[in-house]
Amino acid sequence: MSKLVQAFFFKSCLFQNHGVSFCKLLVRYIASSSRYSHNRSCSSAPDLNAKNSVLLDYLVGSLKFSMNKALSVSSSYSRTKSLEKPQEVVCFFKGLGLSDAHVQSIARTVPSILFADVEKTLKPKVTLFQELGLSTLISRNPFALTFSLERTLRPSISLIKKMLVSDVRYRSKEQVNGDLLRVLTRCSTIFYMTRRLEANIIYLESCGIVGSQLSSLLLSRTRLFTMPVEKLEELVSRAVEMNLDTGSRMLAHAIGVLGCSSMKTLNGKYEVLRLFEFSKDEIESMFVKWPYMFGLSEANLRCKIEFFLNDIKIEKALLVQQPNLLSFSIKERVIPRYQVLEILKSRRLVSKDLRLITPMSPSNRKFYDRYIMPFTNDAEDLLLAYNSKFLDTS
Repeated sequence: MSKLVQAFFFKSCLFQNHGVSFCKLLVRYIASSSRYSHNRSCSSAPDLNAKNSVLLDYLVGSLKFSMNKALSVSSSYSRTKSLEKPQEVVCFFKGLGLSDAHVQSIARTVPSILFADVEKTLKPKVTLFQELGLSTLISRNPFALTFSLERTLRPSISLIKKMLVSDVRYRSKEQVNGDLLRVLTRCSTIFYMTRRLEANIIYLESCGIVGSQLSSLLLSRTRLFTMPVEKLEELVSRAVEMNLDTGSRMLAHAIGVLGCSSMKTLNGKYEVLRLFEFSKDEIESMFVKWPYMFGLSEANLRCKIEFFLNDIKIEKALLVQQPNLLSFSIKERVIPRYQVLEILKSRRLVSKDLRLITPMSPSNRKFYDRYIMPFTNDAEDLLLAYNSKFLDTS
């Protein structure tokens, strides 16, 4: 900066005889520099329409790109003067039975696919997906077509499928392939994280999460398997700090909840429970029995606790013993079934000691068959109470 000022001072001396001051000269120079910078930036910006108008028109007209997206892509492929390769790719996808809308969506999602080699790059990957019954992956997660076949796709798919097949529950080939598709659709990054995926599987198995629990966790919380193993260890440590033992069948559920919640979010829900005077031990006891309690929003958690403690006035100890009562919809399930239960108890048709969770758990059909159908003399009153969920229950 000092050199620039010195230069201006020198020039000002040259123009002193002409009555031009240093300050005026500086202002004029800054103005001219700004105009030069602006003109330079404008001239350096690519004239995208002029550079590749053929590709631009094709992207907008045939593949329904937005103008901004088309400009960006045509700029990246400004040297591509022929539409031969994009048209070959589009023709290939249509030959697979994909609709125009699907092909357009694939192109807009991953524009680089339009410039891939059909024979060497796309066909081998599509063949693999077809062999595994994953043909719909092409349209559901077209990013899969951007990964290396041998280095990435085969190893990752093989590992995930092996884990799903190891599930002890009986599942047909179609069910396994359906679950495989769900995993590969939910998380694109899982394709190139084979080593991390393998490390996380080994660690979770060491914590007692195996078989159906492991595959269920993969299906419901796929992104847990792509995080660094150290982060996964932190989640397990947090669950253990809340009195959940490794080896517990609830550990997988706890990790799933903790993995998608920040500490700020968890603390907010913890404070909601403290507002209702639940002790630390009671909160941890509820978490151990039903971790999904911390998966509810603060507003939902508060609303449900208020209903049970203040509206129907159950003992707080009952909610500590059966926290999964909080899993049910108050309007659609708890209120109508509670009213049926109260009628049955008042008429001594069921035991007064019947646990509240018992009539809440069955499906609607089973609840009807068990708590309404057998009591023909009281069926009208029971049905009226049960259908009151459609009425104002305030």
